[in-house]
Amino acid sequence: MKTRIISAIIGVPLILLTLFFNRYFPLCVNILCAIASLACTVELLTAKALIKDVKITAPCMLFAALLPMLVPIGWWKMVAFLFVFYIFVLLIVKNQEYKFSDMSYILTAVCLTVFGLSCLAGACALDETHSVFYVTLCFVIAWVSDAGAYFVGSFLGKHKLCPNVSPKKTIEGAVGGVIIGVIGAVVDALVFQFIIFHGNVTINFIGVLVVAAIGTVTSIIGDLTFSLIKRSCKVKDYGNIIPGHGGILDRCDSIIMTAPMLFVFVQYFPLTAAA
Repeated sequence: MKTRIISAIIGVPLILLTLFFNRYFPLCVNILCAIASLACTVELLTAKALIKDVKITAPCMLFAALLPMLVPIGWWKMVAFLFVFYIFVLLIVKNQEYKFSDMSYILTAVCLTVFGLSCLAGACALDETHSVFYVTLCFVIAWVSDAGAYFVGSFLGKHKLCPNVSPKKTIEGAVGGVIIGVIGAVVDALVFQFIIFHGNVTINFIGVLVVAAIGTVTSIIGDLTFSLIKRSCKVKDYGNIIPGHGGILDRCDSIIMTAPMLFVFVQYFPLTAAA
């Protein structure tokens, strides 16, 4: 527990500093997402023992670095298509060298990870004026609900949620995580409307409640999805770079599912408007 708290004390200010500087250098969030995307891709390829294959590693790393950077100018769709096309060509041409299961792993785990983190940069690019709110909302929904689920599950958890995928997760913890995540999102919105935006921006609190309710569920799905991938690769954690948490992907798994949901939602139902 002590190491988890220390890691949070170091990590949270780093993210807040990135968001602050993003106001003056608009690509800061994109760069952070690209770095996280690269780190997660390395962890995924290492877990599957594919990291030493240059024909796989080099395109995956290029894809992971480029996609978050190209979201603001719309070229990410072309990059995504070229990457998927390359993987299929490699599978066809080198079918004796590569297993279909390995290529499927790349097309699911790697693509999902890079796409999810790119959507975080995409949500930021949708509304540069209020981008900090969208990004912090995504982190609050994912991480506060995760922390809430951890504490509620530790004290009240009795019924297993998905014992074959993640034995420690409980139904009570999941419900507690959803409730605490929604509360955290509302608090985040209140702080932004009355303290950071000084009342000059109106936040759609009904929209925030809907996003938070859906987002807390998607964060749980993200956590379970990457737990399933870990079990299939027979690894306990994706890495050990973050004491008490594991690898970068162990911290980003819930973000990877929550960010696309937020990215899509705010395009149709904006959460902010000028007062």
